[in-house]
Amino acid sequence: MKGFKERQNIKTDIKLLDELIIGGIPRDSFILLLGEGGTGKSAILGELCYRFLKRGEPVLYVALDNSPQSVFSDINSLGWDISNFCENGLLRFLDGYSYRMKAEYDEKCITVLKEPDDLPNFTDKLVSIMDEMGMNGRGIVLVDSLTELMTLSDPSQVVESVKNWRARGSKERNTLFVSTIHFGLKAFEGFADVFDYIVDGIIDLRYDPEYMASDVLVKQIRIRKIKGSDHYTNWVNFVIGKNGLKPLIIEEKKKTSNSKKKSNKK
Repeated sequence: MKGFKERQNIKTDIKLLDELIIGGIPRDSFILLLGEGGTGKSAILGELCYRFLKRGEPVLYVALDNSPQSVFSDINSLGWDISNFCENGLLRFLDGYSYRMKAEYDEKCITVLKEPDDLPNFTDKLVSIMDEMGMNGRGIVLVDSLTELMTLSDPSQVVESVKNWRARGSKERNTLFVSTIHFGLKAFEGFADVFDYIVDGIIDLRYDPEYMASDVLVKQIRIRKIKGSDHYTNWVNFVIGKNGLKPLIIEEKKKTSNSKKKSNKK
């Protein structure tokens, strides 16, 4: 249609994700990483941060669960030093955590929100930084996490803010958003379904229930939905270590029958 731009699908450069999302993620998407604590949501955001920076795309990291310093340390523990990207302007932080510590940063790449519960100002600042970074048809915005934001503000207003971010960021500026949300908190149980309705894609994370029965925690990932792209929906085991997300293949031990254990008697 005249005046409409052709949708661009992009790879994440995370091998496991790109194998599961066959056609790539539409760049104008708002994606949720949904899972309980410890299942790898923040680590996946960290790898997305590094992968996009490495290929020269700007990254805006909205830090709500942790300070920028902690985010740097966590990403560094995965084997990636991102400090140079902060110095050259390719990486920016919108910091909604450090107001608790009354922290003062000299780094130009960090913008501290003094009142992150002021959601209209939050949205205006986010969009303003995107424009300063030239994030139109390029880059990624990472949000960790929407659950923390709901502890600061009325959850229904957070939902409205996500609608605005999706409209003004993902759709208007054709920039990928990926946000985490914690699953399993009773106070916010009803909002998971609301976000399911709003967003363009959901990536689920969990512990394998069969192994949990034996007190063994094995992380699993699946692509629940991605609008505008073919994808697999099966659960896949994975681990996160140096150099990021890797598939985990568990070989079942073959049972040896009792008859083979016994020596044959003549």
